[in-house]
Amino acid sequence: MHILGTFQSPPHHPLRGAQRFCRLLASYQRPVILGLLGMALGILGCDGGGSIGGSGQCGGANRANACVQINRITPVYLDQNTSNVDVNPQQEICPVTSLPELYEDHNATVSITNAPLPGVGPSGTTTVTLQDFSISYTLNSCPTTSVGCPPLSTMRFGPGQTITIAAGGTVEIDLPFVSLATKSEYVNSGGSLTAFPAYSATYIFSGTDAFNNAVSVRGSAQFTIGNFNYCPG
Repeated sequence: MHILGTFQSPPHHPLRGAQRFCRLLASYQRPVILGLLGMALGILGCDGGGSIGGSGQCGGANRANACVQINRITPVYLDQNTSNVDVNPQQEICPVTSLPELYEDHNATVSITNAPLPGVGPSGTTTVTLQDFSISYTLNSCPTTSVGCPPLSTMRFGPGQTITIAAGGTVEIDLPFVSLATKSEYVNSGGSLTAFPAYSATYIFSGTDAFNNAVSVRGSAQFTIGNFNYCPG
């Protein structure tokens, strides 16, 4: 992560590749191509504003040739790659170490790429600065044996530190995935410790490119929540 000031927007720049193509498609009016036209406009985000990309999709704005993508979300807990989220605050004494089982935030390593839009050369890509992000949670499955699968509140972060991704570059950042506060919310709302319901965590990042065009992108990862044993050995 880097702390950067705001970028200066140049007074004028020509229509960029994606926008020129959008205008070209929009100039055709014949009914025979309306279906394909609608598909193309939707894929490119030709809607006059910013478009949000999902996992594996581009997130950017019409005037930005940047295709910002979340490539991978890897949940990590106690230096292990795992999506099993422990929410039992009553930690046992571990037999091997004779110490209490560790209990802390469950984090994730998020990989984000800033690549050119399909059909646009590398020279068309600009630096992207992401300044804010949020995490929302969705219940995927609630076992019939569960006594509770409560909704979890969205967590919002920023403004503050910024994530700067050079044109054609990739960054990996460590972020909260299921924080101690969210774990406490689950338990205090009657969430089951033994039925192990499944949720999805969805990150949404927002910021700007070098021309101050709005850019946002999202990606999701699933996890199982309950009482998991993380004692060593």
